[in-house]
Amino acid sequence: MGDIGPTWDVAVLKGARFTPLQLELPESMPLDDWAAIGRKLVRSDQVMQWWLGDWAAFGAGNPDAKGWRRHGQLKEFAEANGINYQTLRNLAWVSGRVEMSRRRDNVEWSKHSEVAALPAEEQSKWLQKTEKEALPRAELRRQIRQAGGSSNALEADGPPTKFVSKALDDLVHWLKTRPAEFWDEDMRAVWKARLDPIIRFWEGL
Repeated sequence: MGDIGPTWDVAVLKGARFTPLQLELPESMPLDDWAAIGRKLVRSDQVMQWWLGDWAAFGAGNPDAKGWRRHGQLKEFAEANGINYQTLRNLAWVSGRVEMSRRRDNVEWSKHSEVAALPAEEQSKWLQKTEKEALPRAELRRQIRQAGGSSNALEADGPPTKFVSKALDDLVHWLKTRPAEFWDEDMRAVWKARLDPIIRFWEGL
């Protein structure tokens, strides 16, 4: 496999055959070897999240950089290679928010993503707590929301939720600033129909 990813010693690899579409394991493989490979594969997945995030952040655009990196080529790369651009952006966002010094080797990437929207000091505090108490991701999110209030809870969900939250705020502001003559009978009916799904969702919370 070469010198890439978590260290794979010969004992673990013995008898296993890796191809781009399959992992072949011999029928006679001992349980301990099978378990060791499983641990390595899970670890490799976590490492890849950081690698992809750092790689995506490098090519996402940086006004302080020179050459092609100034405006970035991440979106163009994603479109040319049939890759979901938003997925890469999310990975880049987490990598950009959580500096190397705060990343914890034995805390899953998904839990780092939960704290990424928080200030650096808060990130360190929650990651330390997560590591010490082995908090599941859902519990970590719940505690962050409980400690920081609804505003921080939305931020902790990352860029997509922050975008939707701002869009809703903008919509409410736009509706409130419509002049009285805007709200004739037809317009009231149109907007009642448009807002009805939101009201129904709110009632179900």
